[in-house]
Amino acid sequence: MGFLKTCLDFLSHAAFTSFSPFDALFSPQQPLFVPTPPATYSAADFAGAYSPRIDPVRDCVYPALRYNGYKPCNNVSRTCWQRRVKFKDYDINDDYEVTTPFGITREYWLTVDQADLRPDGQPKINGVALNGTYPGPIIEACWGDKIVVHVRNKYRDNGTTIHWHGLRQLYSNDMDGVNGVTQCPIAYGEEYTYEFRATQYGHTWYHSHYSLQYPDGVAGPLIIHGPTSAEWDIDNGPIMVADWLYNTSFAAFNCEAYDCGNETPPKADNIVVNGIGAFKQSNGKWTNNYFKTMFKPGKKHLLRLINGSAASSFVFSIDNHTMTVIASDLVAIKPYTTTSLLLGIGQRYTVVVEANQEPSLYWMRTTPAAGCSAFRKNQQGEFTQVKETTSFIAYEGAPKLPYPDSTSVKHKGVNDTCIDESHISQDRLVPIVPWEVSAKPTNDVSRGSFTAGYEKNANPDLYPQLPFKHWLLANSPTSQPLWVNFSMPTILDPFTNPPFSSITRFEQSYGFVYLIVDGSFLFNPDPNFTAIPTGHPIHLHGSDFVILNQDWKPYDPVNSPRDFKFNNPARRDTALLPSGGYLALAFKPDNPGAWLMHCHIAWHASSGLALQLVVRPREIPGYNGDLLPVQLGCESWRRWDNRDPIVQTDSGI
Repeated sequence: MGFLKTCLDFLSHAAFTSFSPFDALFSPQQPLFVPTPPATYSAADFAGAYSPRIDPVRDCVYPALRYNGYKPCNNVSRTCWQRRVKFKDYDINDDYEVTTPFGITREYWLTVDQADLRPDGQPKINGVALNGTYPGPIIEACWGDKIVVHVRNKYRDNGTTIHWHGLRQLYSNDMDGVNGVTQCPIAYGEEYTYEFRATQYGHTWYHSHYSLQYPDGVAGPLIIHGPTSAEWDIDNGPIMVADWLYNTSFAAFNCEAYDCGNETPPKADNIVVNGIGAFKQSNGKWTNNYFKTMFKPGKKHLLRLINGSAASSFVFSIDNHTMTVIASDLVAIKPYTTTSLLLGIGQRYTVVVEANQEPSLYWMRTTPAAGCSAFRKNQQGEFTQVKETTSFIAYEGAPKLPYPDSTSVKHKGVNDTCIDESHISQDRLVPIVPWEVSAKPTNDVSRGSFTAGYEKNANPDLYPQLPFKHWLLANSPTSQPLWVNFSMPTILDPFTNPPFSSITRFEQSYGFVYLIVDGSFLFNPDPNFTAIPTGHPIHLHGSDFVILNQDWKPYDPVNSPRDFKFNNPARRDTALLPSGGYLALAFKPDNPGAWLMHCHIAWHASSGLALQLVVRPREIPGYNGDLLPVQLGCESWRRWDNRDPIVQTDSGI
């Protein structure tokens, strides 16, 4: 009956329907309505993104290990690097100061020159960049590789150098890239080749150490692939955060040296992430100019956080997501979870974030840390050109919107207190490879104790044309700010004490050297200096240091050491001196050389808040090999400086 009923229905319908051979001509067929699906984010939207190009398994090559039967194992476990059955692995538990595989040579070419830089669409005055871009190219290598970087200076107004922030430079002090300390500046039109071995692994950044050149754009990320202390699926690459000034930093420094009213200290105009920033227009609306990175649902993503600022620390967070922290600076640590991190100037963190939320867009926030940042504000105390939502993650398959819909995100805010992770709790940054620190330092701690002080009167000896008050690290009433001699780097004569060289020597070859940096004052009253309570990010070249303690209270030589941690304390190369308190450090004097220790607020370093730590000076000439490239570089610098003299207006670093 079903078939018969169908036939009858058809005939009944046909009886009342006219057919014509012209119907097809005058009644075109209407297509079925199919709704257009909304556009979504896909991998194609991130092609050519600012991300690593080296695959740890495919591209990290060890000829000698391969000959002996070793194979990559990072695809089996991220904690493993190279493996041979029945032999010891190269892995996360190796002390890289003792054991490092031998890789291959990776070669790069960088050119420093003036550039038209507009990260947020607004022009920067006298921008300077590496290969024409800010940040500069990602430099990549593998654990144990030899890195060779040829740097040519085509910027006519200044010399230049490149410092490889946080790299130990064992046996290669002359490659540390600090003019006046380890080399002369690279003269205009000249080239200098840096060669060093990547004995550490993780990520960091490289930047000019010539005066105030890096805040003007001479900086970029550096990745050394190696094992990690937690599993991950996708390496999203560096997230380099920085404050940004439209004016040249050399001009902005005038408002550090001299009173500029509301512009003292210098104020940044914006925040940029990987060289991209939104701009607030005259109508109050922001341009849709945000760095974005893609998450794949269900995958674990590796993010490499870097603060490359001149004067601002940030609290980093991702809406609706938790971060697993697996490295601080270049030190692998036991993983722990958090929802936010203080990212101090010069500091780095490696974090793993699981894409376990609803596919959508989520803000990455860079909240300026209270008391540790400097941005332009209006009379109501509100930022004029800065907001904390500076970049975002886009899940694969999420609607293709220009930026996240903040109203749908459960963002609870973050604590913007300027406090290091190790200051919150020493149990947060626990190194995988432990150091046990002796409770008996090998040095006289009183000689290794310094105050971050500020001169009461303008100093007429350093820049007599326009004298100003300087920051300095002082350990006596006669201390002076650092003011390097571009033409005579310390490495070539580590035994003399030129004026304003701020040299402290350590002859010890064993144990731990203690350093105390105090933010109050160790020898009050004093006629020359005062202490201004300020958080200072302290960076040491040539060695990681352990953090014995950080405290808001001033240092007490009798009682403060009772709070020191000696059993595997937090270890890194940049740590925050708490405002008005103290930072107690210890390092191994096992790397002969002339090493800088300085505040990484660019204005303070340029003012003179720095020291030279000359470690085992008698061993420097033989330990670092042939210093002929340094000598030749100094000859070319002197020739150029004699033709077109440079007027040194700051410390030089």
